[in-house]
Order: sequence, then structure tokens, then C-alpha cells
Amino acid sequence: MPIALLFFLLLTCTPTHVEAKGPHLTLRNGQNETVFQKEMREEQCFGIRFIHSVAKSPVEDWYCIHEADLYLEKTIYEDFGAGLPHNADPGQRMHFEKGKIVIDGFHRKLPEFTVRVGRIAEHTLLFPQDNGQHQEIALKKLATPGSPLTFTLER
Repeated sequence: MPIALLFFLLLTCTPTHVEAKGPHLTLRNGQNETVFQKEMREEQCFGIRFIHSVAKSPVEDWYCIHEADLYLEKTIYEDFGAGLPHNADPGQRMHFEKGKIVIDGFHRKLPEFTVRVGRIAEHTLLFPQDNGQHQEIALKKLATPGSPLTFTLER
């Protein structure tokens, strides 16, 4: 078989379909350098937990991937405090779950958002695991406390 024909067959018969990767949750520091990246799936969620500056109790904000976009979905906290919602807006639901206040139904699309890593707030990134626990990543390990981290979803 001539080499040209063999080369032609290899090119035309080799599968060219490459499975598309999911979007990546990307965190960039104030210098726009990527400091964290994780592939996400449709409907996968992650949280950011921090200690509220007044109530001194944990607050969790939860974000989910819908149609390759990032959405704020719910907030969970133990005590009312400055800046925390105290009632549900139309389309949202406020209820109690395991002794905590949960407000869900935000479904607010966020092209990106920035968190200034707290010096006392102990900001922690949360990824749910199959065992009911969370993989936890302290944001102070990704950026100096006091500096910004911008969250985006990149395709």
C-alpha cells in the first residue's frame, strides 16, 4: 500500500470527536493570575462559608452551575446579623433545616463575583462529597487575607 494512501486512511478513519470538557470554576487573584481551577458538571454546586463579623457564626452561600452559567442559589446561617437577609423575596423560600435558617430560590445569574479574603472571616470553599462531607479549601491558602479573589466559570 502506498504511503500516501496509508496516510490518507489514517487521517480520514481516525476518530476526531473529542469529548467536550465541562466548564471550569476559576479563581483569579488581584493580579488576574489563576490560583485555582476545578472542572464542574451541570447542576454541580459549591459553597463559600465564612464567619459573620457581627453574629460570629457561620454563613454559607451556595452556587450552582446551570446551562454552563454560575448562579447564586441559597444562603444558610444560624443567627440574624447585619447584611444577612431577614425575609424571603418573591420566588424565594425561607425555612429551617437542622437548626439553621435557609433561604433558597435566589437563582441569580452571576457572570463573576469577587470575594475579599477575610482576615477573621475564615472564608472556605466547599465542594460536597458523596459521603455527605465537604472538601474544604481555605481561601487564605489561595490569596493573602485582605486581597480579592474573583470567581468565574470558564468554558
